[in-house]
Amino acid sequence: MLKVVPGEAALVFREHEECTILISDLHLGLEKEMAKKGFRIPPYSNKIMDRINSLAERYRANRIIVLGDVKHSIGKVEDIDWNVIPWFFETLLDVFASVEVVPGNHDGGIRPLLPSRVKVHPSDGMVIGTDEKVGVTHGHSWPSQEVISCGKMVMGHSHFRYEMRDRFGGRSKEAVWLFAEYDVDRLLSKAGHKGEMGRGVGELIVMPPFNNLVGGQAINAKGGFDFGPVLSSGTIDIVDADIFLLDGTRV
Repeated sequence: MLKVVPGEAALVFREHEECTILISDLHLGLEKEMAKKGFRIPPYSNKIMDRINSLAERYRANRIIVLGDVKHSIGKVEDIDWNVIPWFFETLLDVFASVEVVPGNHDGGIRPLLPSRVKVHPSDGMVIGTDEKVGVTHGHSWPSQEVISCGKMVMGHSHFRYEMRDRFGGRSKEAVWLFAEYDVDRLLSKAGHKGEMGRGVGELIVMPPFNNLVGGQAINAKGGFDFGPVLSSGTIDIVDADIFLLDGTRV
């Protein structure tokens, strides 16, 4: 069974004796970019690890899957990546029996940074579960045929925010969950996959970023929804989609 963690950018998937935590968009090393812009903050990876530890204890989880964008740097490995990522994943291996990564668009060159016991999946995603199957992927590229076809798909990447304005013109943006239906056959076709038709309607869940410091686009702004191949494919039922803040407020 797949459930949203109240107040957190995380999902829990429980099946038989296994409990899996799903999170996305850690963007470890973001502090370096912020420092270049004049923002000095303590190492944020410690706070992220504390939250993960809390989730592991609360749900007695024995498996964690990170759905991409483990690191913040793109196209190269920074010195901060070598300082943070090996320690971060060694610590995860002390907490969870299984630690897995589905790479995102920020994760080029990440394999040498990860301990050998961390399982790295293909970037087009994977399917978890046997009784209830869930496809998980990052969202920056087309998911595999198996991920789309299982009828329930989870991804990150979009960093969606909901922009709110008060009567004085003040604005604020809050991270949100997106729940929508998708046409399985049309999405398979858009992604270039071929096979039997008639798979019907699937459920899509777009996760908020686990790193609270990363920015994001307003989903309620013009063009804000079209982010990544899946969401811009025209196969998602945008009109009837549900959008929730982390505290469960439906917007």
